[in-house]
Amino acid sequence: MFGHNLLINGNAEAQMKGKAVPGWGDPQEGFSTPEYGSVGSEWDWGLSGCPACGKQYFHLEWEADGGERSFSQVVDVSHQAAAIDAGKVTGTLDGYFGAFRDADTSDHLVATYFDESGKELGMIETPWVDTKALQPAKAGSTSLMALEAHGPVPAGTRKIAVKLVAKATGTSGSYLGLADNLSLVLNQTQ
Repeated sequence: MFGHNLLINGNAEAQMKGKAVPGWGDPQEGFSTPEYGSVGSEWDWGLSGCPACGKQYFHLEWEADGGERSFSQVVDVSHQAAAIDAGKVTGTLDGYFGAFRDADTSDHLVATYFDESGKELGMIETPWVDTKALQPAKAGSTSLMALEAHGPVPAGTRKIAVKLVAKATGTSGSYLGLADNLSLVLNQTQ
């Protein structure tokens, strides 16, 4: 369990099943994993959004009066209870996040720690992507940037809910959040 990505399909490479993105909960409107270059104006064929990215990425799109969209999965860590309860486990969230440059949409990743009864014990979250700080892509109008967060896993943690969240900062229109290579990694300290 330690030292590797605990998320299922954190790299968006698993093929969708109908409208379901494998590993990320029930099918939801607006959440997909297109191939880089297949959606007009986002990237050109042969380009990806980040180093070591695969062929596909997470695409969260909706039209409404603002609001947000989120997609999640739960990781069971109960089999590492002794190390967690001894305060010897840290968690790191990271990934690439983005949208159209200067857009009024932002996204990030949140991990919430729960005990066996479902009580929330704490959380870590990456910063929200600042679309004004996105670097211009080689071609296309979208871009991704690396973001991460880390901290101790609270004693008593038995499950970790990881949520990819995109929110609109505008008041109406079309909204788009993009992500790739999402991970949750736990490490044991001395």
